[in-house]
Amino acid sequence: MSKQQSQVTTLALPVAAADSASSASNLIKKYIYHWPLFVLGVILAFTGAYFYLKITNPIYPILATLEFKAPTASSASLTVNQNSTEQQLNPIDKPVIVENEIEVMQSKKLIYQVVNQLELWVNYTQKKRLTTKDLYKETPIHFQFLQLNGVISPKGEKMEISIKDTNSFVYKDAEGISKKYNFSSPIKSAFGTWQLTPTSNIGNYIGSTITINIKDPDLVSDAYQSSIKVALENKDAPFVNLSTSDQVPQRGKDVLNSLMTLYLEFAIEDKNKLSQSTLKFIDNRLGSLKTELDSVEGQMEDYENKHNITDINSQAQIYRELNQDNMKSLNDVDVQLSVLANLEKYANSTQNTERLPAASGLITDPGLITLYQSLSELQLKRETLLATTPEKNPVFVPIDQQIKSLKSQFKDKMQVIKSSLLAQKRQLTAFSTGVKSSLKTVPVEGREYASLQRIQVSKENIYKFMLEKREQVALRYASSVSDSEVVDDAHAGKIKWPIVPAVYGLALILGLALAAFVLFVKENLDDLITSRKQIEDELNVNILGELAYMDTEDQIVVSEGRGKFAIGEQFRVLRTNLFHLHGNSDSGRVTLFTSSISGEGKSFVSSNLAVTLAYASRKTIILEMDLRKPKISINFGLSSEHTGISDYLDNRVSNLNELIRPSGIPGLDVLSCGSILPNPSELLEKDRLDELINALKEIYDDIVIDSPPIHLVTDALIIARVVDASLYVVRQAYTHKYELDFVNDIIEANRFPKFSIVFNGVKRNAFGYSGYGYNYYGYGYSYYNSYSSKEKLTFAEKVKTFMKRFY
Repeated sequence: MSKQQSQVTTLALPVAAADSASSASNLIKKYIYHWPLFVLGVILAFTGAYFYLKITNPIYPILATLEFKAPTASSASLTVNQNSTEQQLNPIDKPVIVENEIEVMQSKKLIYQVVNQLELWVNYTQKKRLTTKDLYKETPIHFQFLQLNGVISPKGEKMEISIKDTNSFVYKDAEGISKKYNFSSPIKSAFGTWQLTPTSNIGNYIGSTITINIKDPDLVSDAYQSSIKVALENKDAPFVNLSTSDQVPQRGKDVLNSLMTLYLEFAIEDKNKLSQSTLKFIDNRLGSLKTELDSVEGQMEDYENKHNITDINSQAQIYRELNQDNMKSLNDVDVQLSVLANLEKYANSTQNTERLPAASGLITDPGLITLYQSLSELQLKRETLLATTPEKNPVFVPIDQQIKSLKSQFKDKMQVIKSSLLAQKRQLTAFSTGVKSSLKTVPVEGREYASLQRIQVSKENIYKFMLEKREQVALRYASSVSDSEVVDDAHAGKIKWPIVPAVYGLALILGLALAAFVLFVKENLDDLITSRKQIEDELNVNILGELAYMDTEDQIVVSEGRGKFAIGEQFRVLRTNLFHLHGNSDSGRVTLFTSSISGEGKSFVSSNLAVTLAYASRKTIILEMDLRKPKISINFGLSSEHTGISDYLDNRVSNLNELIRPSGIPGLDVLSCGSILPNPSELLEKDRLDELINALKEIYDDIVIDSPPIHLVTDALIIARVVDASLYVVRQAYTHKYELDFVNDIIEANRFPKFSIVFNGVKRNAFGYSGYGYNYYGYGYSYYNSYSSKEKLTFAEKVKTFMKRFY
């Protein structure tokens, strides 16, 4: 089979390869064929766009800008991370982060206040033909709740009010009952009690109907929260842009301006709260510090009184100086007592020969000094005499007596002085003990007093710091300003939507896409074969030729020479390919035509191919072997009542020449079906069929057999035993795709010799199809029609042809 396929492909006309195009090219061709559908889609889309522009209220972008005197997150670490006590007690000077403030501005809390402040939860509209006008700031009436019953439904509440005059209106309730009310009179509904009051615009709307839409403020706040965008465009510059969009520019501006105003008030209020909280903390702390400071100072006073402390360091110095003076005095007394002891030893001696101890400068008593000097003189005088006079000389008697008398006086005087010195020593010793005791207590008292003093100094320093900080915070609180200011008030830009060119451009795209979608859906939902590729993808078999769709009542469309139908050339190509399929046999070639179901054009193809073979000077006969529903005789304008094949196979007629009739085309004969018998399959199984074909082979070059559809009856399979080649007709947009599975089964069973496909009824433009085609050598229809007269179409035919492009 593959060998046959390669042969035919090689010998096919060059146009077959030239006409092969990509799937994209095929798609474009298909869409171009259906251009009226695309035009219709664009017209419908443009019409929709026109009415959309008429009924759609334009949406305006609303913009505003805030400048912050605070750092962004990228530079905040230089200031914010200072975790000092001074910064903590100075909340006004504490820097804010712009990114954090953006979140505050977008918070539900602020936006909810804006919604309630501007009463955005109630909307007033007026219907004007196809459009609806929003009456923001222009409403003739004002809705006000007197009492709300529960929560407003998520769908909202809708009311229609007809204004009769400046004092009354008509309201239709939920039950459809219309009733007249006066303005400012309370009205009860399912959602609550409310009233309407007229505005200054009431005179312009007398006789008008106003629609009031009431929504849950929470839901309205959520909607505005999602629509308002707050962004820091440049992280190095603290400018924040606020944006939203609205059909009413004034409402959008009011929303952004109110939001900025509330934010600035909130920022100042937040600062004031922090300042008030800080001042309160400082005041409380000052009170507790004052109490603590008074307590410490009282303890210091009691300690000073208890320990007689005025200046503990000075007192310690005095004690040290007293101790030193006392020790000096004590040393002096000890020296004098030592001198007195020596003198007392001298005085107690009975010998006058002892020398008087040296005591010059050590005796301070004047009387004792006088006696000492007298004794010294007598002692010196005696020693002088002793040097020249014996001791026993009477001259020493008066001197000794004087010495003895002075010693007695000296002794008595020393006793008195000694008693005085001993008393003085006891006094100095006692005083020294007291001073030393006082010096020992000084470190303990100093430490205890210093501890109290440190507490007092610490409390006093904190107290002074808190007083200073309180003044600073109070001063800044009195002069606090916001960290941000409005650079640009809210303003409306150019219309954001709808943009006329964009709407029409989108309509153009949608119109084309709609038409393409219709074709796509139609093609995908259609299970019919529309292209050669679908056959080639499913079947491993050769497609011998393609035949264009002909919208004509004539069954014979092939004429001798150049005809007015290009399909004639396609049949000639099929004839040429058939030669190669048969292996260039000269005579006795038997070719079978069959198909899956009725209506695929096998009789049309077999008849015209037989005509084409006859025009090629080949003696040809076509056998009408569809013994159930014959068509060949009718195609050639012959009577269907003539005896034929069934009569021959049933042995009713033995003379074959009586059955064969000329078709009216030179070289082409017709062997009709004959009588319609009830058992055609059994007739075809007889050997008479073999005898018939063999007899015809002796006479004709080509024998063309038109057989019944194989998916309906088995006649074609029975006939296949006597044929040389089998052509299976598949019709575009008629044969179902599932028939290809059946054809595959036939191919695998190998029941038909030299099995090939003929693709019939091809509409190239309608399905974007590229195959062998019929624009041969680039001439197309004009090539053939230039040699023949053109058939003029009626107006109805032209309309019918044109309307086919819509589907």
